[in-house]
Amino acid sequence: MRPVPTGLFATSAPLVDTAALADLDDAESRAHHHLYEHLIGLWAPGLIEACHDLGIFTALRRGPASATDVADAVGADPRAVRVLLDGLQAYGIVRRAESGDPHPVYLLPAELHQAFSPDGLYSLAGKISHDRGIAWDAWRRLADRARTDTRSDGAPPRPNQISEDDYTALVRGINFWAPPIVHRLAGALRESGWAARTAPTLLDVGCGTGIYSHLLLREFPELTAHGLDAERIIPIAERQAARLGLAPSRFRGRTGDFWNDDWGSGYDLVLFVNIFHLQTPELACALLAKAAGSLAADGVIAIADHIVDDAEPDSPQNRFSRLFAVSMLATGGGDAFTVQEYDRWLASARLRRFRLVNTPMHRVLLARRAAGPAAA
Repeated sequence: MRPVPTGLFATSAPLVDTAALADLDDAESRAHHHLYEHLIGLWAPGLIEACHDLGIFTALRRGPASATDVADAVGADPRAVRVLLDGLQAYGIVRRAESGDPHPVYLLPAELHQAFSPDGLYSLAGKISHDRGIAWDAWRRLADRARTDTRSDGAPPRPNQISEDDYTALVRGINFWAPPIVHRLAGALRESGWAARTAPTLLDVGCGTGIYSHLLLREFPELTAHGLDAERIIPIAERQAARLGLAPSRFRGRTGDFWNDDWGSGYDLVLFVNIFHLQTPELACALLAKAAGSLAADGVIAIADHIVDDAEPDSPQNRFSRLFAVSMLATGGGDAFTVQEYDRWLASARLRRFRLVNTPMHRVLLARRAAGPAAA
């Protein structure tokens, strides 16, 4: 496993010096310090998104620069820009180096050059747009949402629960989740013997940019994939496939409503990424029944989502999933379901889970027909 570069991503470091609290005989004060550290969590997105809006990251992509140079480039106050840059340095997002003159120089690490570019493969610009347009205001109304949430099993099927415009902006902002998920998924498929089949086919339901299919196509040279999504999304997926050097014969986009349109049949792998957390249990059962009908006899269903495993109660995946569910409550609906709930839904479609794999912010669940080989 490659180590994370030192000096980057200091957001995991505490902002409260707990060592200085260790000999304080005041449990209430220690608890309040801990709570305060959570309350100031909004500082990080506020700072990062403001710097993105100002163009500070674009200026730093040109090379190391002083706060005055950056301020001139973006048309902002030099003192304010210096404060912002020092804040980014505190979060480990930029590096600060003393230059020998009164003005330190700030450097944006190469690993982050594409993070704020709309054209970057793993750009977070769409996430920032989502926060600016939807999330910030939605979080302020979270208590109201909890009082009035009307989500129920009787709700009509919907492929997602945010507007098409916001989905289009956000869909590229979560591409970065894909590499570790695909790496672990590909390994699990190989271990299960799935990769031994000839000319396998993949259906990516609600494919978004298609990044998961695209990376799987790189892992398995004989694989071909169909990506199913809304009319405005499929061109994004097809352009990205071309950008990654994939022939049109290997990835084909299909415009459609995955609730009402036919998916076809005989697929060796049916993939769902971040689809199930948007559904009610009733709709999840309906999706799996449709997926079962599209599988080849020995096909596999792969679900990558925010899945809670009560066998690992303190795992990072569980903590993230629980908080992700709060975010879904704030911004339009959704939940983090447990492995046991997935198992019940699978059973209703005559499917069964045979593998559960941890990835950084997700789990990947693999299932096949209930009559298949024993669980791995």
